[in-house]
Amino acid sequence: MSQGGGFYPNSSPFNQSQASPGGAGETKRTELSHSVRPLTLAQVNKAHQAHTDAEWTLEGSEVGQVTIIGHVVNISEQTTNFLYTLEDGTGKVEARRWREQNSEEDADKWGDIQVNQVIRVTGHMKAFGSRKYVNAVNIRLSEDPHEIYFHMMEALTVTLSLQNGAPGGTVGQKSPGTASAYTAQSSGIANDDMAEYKHLPPLQREIIKVLLSQPEHDEGGVHVGVVAKAVQKQGMTSASISDALDALMDAGQIYTTSDDAHFQVSR
Repeated sequence: MSQGGGFYPNSSPFNQSQASPGGAGETKRTELSHSVRPLTLAQVNKAHQAHTDAEWTLEGSEVGQVTIIGHVVNISEQTTNFLYTLEDGTGKVEARRWREQNSEEDADKWGDIQVNQVIRVTGHMKAFGSRKYVNAVNIRLSEDPHEIYFHMMEALTVTLSLQNGAPGGTVGQKSPGTASAYTAQSSGIANDDMAEYKHLPPLQREIIKVLLSQPEHDEGGVHVGVVAKAVQKQGMTSASISDALDALMDAGQIYTTSDDAHFQVSR
């Protein structure tokens, strides 16, 4: 089941200096702004922006590109674009895709989507007035009847991991009145495990701590959002986290696993 959460092609997960058009005052983008997060349609409707130029956020976590899946209940064909209305049992969202220059290119790229089909859409969240929609960069037909259930579980897993830490790790254990579940210092990593990293700068060591806090059998790695939230709780900025991940990757200390959004320590 391809094209779930991760990083969309042509988007470097470490290019935090890439900015949106606009010259002066343009917004710096982080790993999270390049990552593709699976969402239910209810979550799309729940996401919000602080202002029109701000990044989208959901329950305190930044949201970059999104991937959604749903039944097509209506198609509105317009001069410059197609508007698909999707439902997934949790809500209803519109997905917009723009026409190509000629009908042959349009059919080759987008296919012939019909009402009552199940499709996966990947793109950026947008808003027009009070209406939210997904501006599609890719649409494909979902032919596996289990994909919609897999997607729901993946969206739930990513959301709970961002809130509580990855499953199975001590990072995910929290109780009322204690420090944040993402605080790497509470991960229980033995000093011996960190001895070989004592030469690293403090932020890079904290990232290593977050990664090492996961079970040894967790080959799926740790989502970039979990890493960012864990160290941001300690006052680190998105730019410094991006630079630290770059440095660790360049030094061969960490690597990506199931996709470009998940990291593990090279051991």
